[in-house]
Amino acid sequence: MGGPGGHPEPPRKKRTWIWIVVGCGVLLLIGLLGLGGCVALVASSGSSDDGVRAGDPVTTATAVEDAEAEEAVEEDAAEEDTSEPASAPEVGTSRDNPAQPVTDAIAIETSGGTMSVTLGNVTWDANSAIAEANMFNEEAPEGQVYITVPVTVQYTGPESITPWIELHISYVAEDGRSYDEASVVLEGDFMDVGDLYDGGTAEGTMAFLIPEEAVGSGTFSVEGFLTSGTYFVAAV
Repeated sequence: MGGPGGHPEPPRKKRTWIWIVVGCGVLLLIGLLGLGGCVALVASSGSSDDGVRAGDPVTTATAVEDAEAEEAVEEDAAEEDTSEPASAPEVGTSRDNPAQPVTDAIAIETSGGTMSVTLGNVTWDANSAIAEANMFNEEAPEGQVYITVPVTVQYTGPESITPWIELHISYVAEDGRSYDEASVVLEGDFMDVGDLYDGGTAEGTMAFLIPEEAVGSGTFSVEGFLTSGTYFVAAV
């Protein structure tokens, strides 16, 4: 059919390639959207509802309790380390920690002053010496023995003291039994020591009758007349 003026109508151009391009673009877009959905799905599956990601360490309630318990133990140990160690008993105040003869002096309060008392080394078999000291001294019974110990007293204070009245000493065997001073007469008997004034010092000897099995393993208990404390000196 002819166009205006009698000219023939030009042939229509085919647009098939345009639709091909559009179709490819649509397919590409769909592919990209699908890929994005897969990535999102993988990411969401790698995380739990409580915000813990896959591969993250999981802390259980038991692990938390164990950690808290361990921390509490460490704190207790730190407190124990900073605490002051228990002090040992003062020397001479117990049989387990007695004062030593000759070197250690025991201070005992009197009514107005202080006695410094020092014991010497023990003579573990004084039977012969006691028999020679006085003919009226009784012999030690079978299974028993006389022992003697020198006692030195120094007084500091007002007025004066009578040492044998102010001081009481006993022998304490290892089994806990105690033995008072024996009633015998001695050379240099402690009961013969006179009164002591300020700065005065005197020495006398005490005798004790003890079982033979108690020899060499005891202590002496030392007490003042007006004091309640008891002190101990090793019997050596």
